Amino acid sequence: MTDTPTTNPDASIGEKTERLEEIINQLEAGEVSLERAQALHDEGQNLLQELEEELDLGNGNIIERTT
Repeated sequence: MTDTPTTNPDASIGEKTERLEEIINQLEAGEVSLERAQALHDEGQNLLQELEEELDLGNGNIIERTT
């Protein structure tokens, strides 16, 4: 496991979810510095926001994403 963020804006939902789980595990282990914990928290918040936007959780609709 790395200490640097591994997600990018084009990451899949699965990749973002896996990274979020890694962040949670690191924070729950409690073996990171306060500065690192804050950075992980910020990254996790950003990932959650991206996932919410992608999944359109606000109204429960499933949308088809075209690229």
